[in-house]
Amino acid sequence: MKRIIQRDFNGVDNLQIEVGNINKLTPLSVLVKNKYTPVLPYDWMTEYGLLKDIRPVKLPMVIGYAFGGIVEKVGLLRDKNLIGKKVIGAQPTGAAAEMINSQLPPLIFEVPDNVPLSAAVTLIGGADAALHAIDSVNVTSKDTVLVTGASGGVGTYLIQLLKLAGAQVIALASPGNLDFVKSVGADIVLNYQEELAAQLKATVAPTKIIDTVGSAALLQLITDIYDNLNIFSLSLSSFNPPKAQQTFKFSNGTIGIGGYKKLLKLLAAGEITAYIQHQYEFTDVKKAHLASKNGPAHGRILLKF
Repeated sequence: MKRIIQRDFNGVDNLQIEVGNINKLTPLSVLVKNKYTPVLPYDWMTEYGLLKDIRPVKLPMVIGYAFGGIVEKVGLLRDKNLIGKKVIGAQPTGAAAEMINSQLPPLIFEVPDNVPLSAAVTLIGGADAALHAIDSVNVTSKDTVLVTGASGGVGTYLIQLLKLAGAQVIALASPGNLDFVKSVGADIVLNYQEELAAQLKATVAPTKIIDTVGSAALLQLITDIYDNLNIFSLSLSSFNPPKAQQTFKFSNGTIGIGGYKKLLKLLAAGEITAYIQHQYEFTDVKKAHLASKNGPAHGRILLKF
């Protein structure tokens, strides 16, 4: 079994593909032939040692968090009906491997027949984060929500889920992604690289911000313009709003089993769409991670196994 290993904090160039053994099957095991692992920003940030304070890890380790594949075997305490089925799941011990021995029952979900695995796997680390943010700030149809990083794997789902909640969406994007973000469903799209303050002052004021970028400078610019703001960040652990009527919260919590079932149902019904920027063979992991690091984002990047 081949797997992708991080052995130091010297960045993407030092990732290695190694051969390893599958952990011994237990009664709780679900053995999955992995097909896709999404590339998440925290992957390459971990590789450069940028998350040591909030994500301590022990090296060497298998990289990756989510997987999508086909079940080959199950342990005595798992549902035998899963054999041969498409599933997605999370593997905290590392998901960038040809085979996954999943032993955490809550972290594996069967994929509906009409949903491609490549689409379903983007829910983990993408739509789940978006749904968590929306639920955390209690978005309603009365809200106008400003989304930073709107073209990425989380941002594209944020736009869609916010529209389903009835909210108006202001999206920040790079010049090359303005039309793309508009096509995803944003009501107002602003170019964050060109006189952003002037653009913000000329448009409707947001009631809430959902931040996926983690730039304190960007949040400072936005909060200087408006008075009443509820700020929620998925990427920045601390920020002091400059005005008394402004609040800030950071969280990367979970949405529970029900949340994932809801997202899979929405995907199956065509109410949300997975945007995939590119699929790389897992042997091109360095190219994939550098593409994620250097951007611009256009949905989610996947590794194929």
